[in-house]
Amino acid sequence: MPSLRPAALAVGAGLALLGASKALASPAMIRLGYSSCQGCHLSPQGRGLLTDYGRGIDDAQSARKGVYQTDAQRVRRLYQDLRVLAQATRSDDGASTDTSGAARLWYRNATALTGTVRFSGMVSADVPARDRQTTPVQPLPSQPQVFVRQALVEYMPRAGVLLAIGRDTLPSGVEIADQATYMRGRNAQGLTDVPTQAKLFLSSRRGQIAPYVFGPSGHEAGGFRSSGAGLVGETYLLGDRLATGISARVARNGTYDERLLGVFARLGLGAWGVLAEHDLTARRPRADGRPFDQHTSYAQVFYYPVDWLVVSMTAERLSVAAPLSERRVAWRPEVSARLSPHLTLAASVRREDAGGRPITRVLVQLYLKTVN
Repeated sequence: MPSLRPAALAVGAGLALLGASKALASPAMIRLGYSSCQGCHLSPQGRGLLTDYGRGIDDAQSARKGVYQTDAQRVRRLYQDLRVLAQATRSDDGASTDTSGAARLWYRNATALTGTVRFSGMVSADVPARDRQTTPVQPLPSQPQVFVRQALVEYMPRAGVLLAIGRDTLPSGVEIADQATYMRGRNAQGLTDVPTQAKLFLSSRRGQIAPYVFGPSGHEAGGFRSSGAGLVGETYLLGDRLATGISARVARNGTYDERLLGVFARLGLGAWGVLAEHDLTARRPRADGRPFDQHTSYAQVFYYPVDWLVVSMTAERLSVAAPLSERRVAWRPEVSARLSPHLTLAASVRREDAGGRPITRVLVQLYLKTVN
């Protein structure tokens, strides 16, 4: 099997190119006592559209410090927004430099069909279209320029219970919208991974458990169309300032049998906080071949000098055993300013060491969204 390194470098560059900033979601809100996502998001998985309460919090966390106007007596049937991420990237690997720009447009919608059933969807468009990127361990297929990232029917029979069936990202411990991470990209939760699935969220004030089953989305490369099942469970401690839990998943495709086990934590203490996750993935080739393990780690320390400004340092580590030996370490300081509910500006520098070859990427992101 060919070496993983050249192809993996291309994948890392592609993921960083369209990695969305923390403007997309904020597990860092645990610093204010929001241990779970469902306090502000329609979905307990987070990352999606905000409730009216969440919109008010979002507005209050911006430099404008406005007040979101809503009619408490009105039953809202439709939530939607339009989002744009424009990004400029400069990469330097010591031998050459490259400057590029890209943009992504999202439309998100959640429509209540009845009092207990709603449809949620998300469509994105990339300019320019993304190139095909593959690695021997996990090919990432050529993503359509216009891509359906979410199409779910959600059933909520009572408070704390939600069943979702359709296409979406899989649940994870640290639910980060930032796709430029090896934790997500190498653990089958990357940019193009939106498998067909059924997942159940059971939530209470003490914690949440989310079992799920999944099958291929149809966009995977041949031989890598996985099916399986998993579970994410977490509990809330220290007055809802600490969320800690485990994730587990079994999967099978035409190339590998996979077993994933992970631990994660989200901790917030006033203006400071930590997000961390470590996953172990054991892969066994379906044909002849040697089983091997993969470790992926993610940790972020963040600080809010004021509510609308966050400074963070992120560290990532990837370790793949023989025969696909690979070692990667990356550091990423970032500053992100939520200037208004509609506008966020972020800048970061990503320093990555891939087998002794350092790569530096400077990213500037402008993030716009509507609020209805």
